[in-house]
Amino acid sequence: MEIERVLRKIDGKGYKAYKELKKVSQTVDGLRITVIRVQSDPFAPPSIVRVEVPLEVAPEEPIPFSDLLHRRLFTLFPRYALKGAGEGKSGIISLPRPSSIVVPRSTVEIKDRIILRLWVGLPSRRRRILGDVAEELLLERIPALIRAGLSSLKEDEIEEKISLWKDQNFLRSWLEIKGYVAFVADGSILPRTCGNCEAPLKDAVPFESPSRYAVEVELPSEKTLRGMALRRLNHIVGPAFHGKTTLLEAVASGVWNHVPGDGREYVITLEDSFYAESENGRWISCVDLRAFLASLPGKKDLRCFSTPDASGSTSIAATIQESVEIGAKHILVDEDTTATNFIHHDPLVEAFTGKKTIKPLTEVAPSMKEKTALTLVATGTPELFSVADQIIVMDEFQARDGEKLREPKSPQVSEYIPPGSRRIEKAPNVTKWKLRGRSLEIRNVGSVDLRPNKQLVECTQLYTASFYAIALTKPGTTASSVRRLSRELWHWRYPFVGEPGPEFSYVRPLDIWFIINRIPGTRFSRLH
Repeated sequence: MEIERVLRKIDGKGYKAYKELKKVSQTVDGLRITVIRVQSDPFAPPSIVRVEVPLEVAPEEPIPFSDLLHRRLFTLFPRYALKGAGEGKSGIISLPRPSSIVVPRSTVEIKDRIILRLWVGLPSRRRRILGDVAEELLLERIPALIRAGLSSLKEDEIEEKISLWKDQNFLRSWLEIKGYVAFVADGSILPRTCGNCEAPLKDAVPFESPSRYAVEVELPSEKTLRGMALRRLNHIVGPAFHGKTTLLEAVASGVWNHVPGDGREYVITLEDSFYAESENGRWISCVDLRAFLASLPGKKDLRCFSTPDASGSTSIAATIQESVEIGAKHILVDEDTTATNFIHHDPLVEAFTGKKTIKPLTEVAPSMKEKTALTLVATGTPELFSVADQIIVMDEFQARDGEKLREPKSPQVSEYIPPGSRRIEKAPNVTKWKLRGRSLEIRNVGSVDLRPNKQLVECTQLYTASFYAIALTKPGTTASSVRRLSRELWHWRYPFVGEPGPEFSYVRPLDIWFIINRIPGTRFSRLH
């Protein structure tokens, strides 16, 4: 039975009769429209509608094309919704707000056809079905929206988007080949309009590479870019408020490709880079902290350190080790968000007490870079001036060559001890969970603060990372199993889901692992 017939049959009935629409389809002007999920109530989360569009010629690169179509539909959908069509969410058509990054999303998939998924509010008044309004919404407004979105895409716009995407991916591969971890192109606009904003700051100082650290690279588009390439151990210093954190945040964001006009289109970072910070009070289970801790009161086992209430230093030490365990190739640390004693040691106090509990990052960094690269923002750390591959001084938002700061003396170095592999031994019974902003609330378990993961940008990424972290928090899960699942997300496959709604997008293994390690009650054991 087609959508039109079902609506005429249930018109005027109670809202629950909309359930008869589930998995019902109808073709309108070549577009196949299917109701995938039906909301339980006009005030409940909206229904999900899938639209399949014939595709004569597949785009050369499906991800940038699907991103472009997503953005176009997002700007258009308010014109096609039926405002005031009833109560609650009646008459809405919506999809997730895109950010400035380009990733695969479940909203628009490109296969042998275009698959679109939308949130739709099935209309009612006094919880009685408005069949004629629903028919207009599903069979007229939605097809009109899709046609308008597709017809608005211009060939040169598509070509520009795909060309940039290919350049960005080429740069990321080039970094791997050359042994670099990040590239910041000259002319990039790094500052944002505000702390939580994505838009580039107007009249900002464009980035310019110090000549000593500048490299040139020729792109597939035949452009030649000049910029700063970051090596294995990068030390960023400079006065307060002069752009150190701005540079580090831009590099952290460079794990994703950005849209034209963002200002950071050619700030490219290895995808397996992770921004680590202190998280007082976080859950830790069986993490090897011998790399950064010398001892703890009570002679706790540092090879399998656990606590329900971590300190600033133990929390960031655990984050680094967990990230390396799942394959991080580059760690980013900012003194503004890190426990001071994790970066610096205090020789006077150590001499007075005769105790050294922490091996600070400045001491471990020279050895650590053999396993994973490190980019560190820290002032007052001359220990690194003799061992850093690059010393970058940020001065009025300009990067300057800091080689004059290099000292000939050899600092004290502690050996970096990589973490061993772990598996989940015991997991909490999760019956229900919900995202509240950037907090994952888990019924009868506790909450996970997602704010420290600054590389989760979109609401869809927060949802996806949370969904798969919950699904994989079970006995037997290891870092390698999380990596396998994340690869599937890149190819629009959604394990444990069946038919997804518009709420999913690609996230890295690092992002899922970040949440799993913080779910209270999750207990790991060492594999070897």
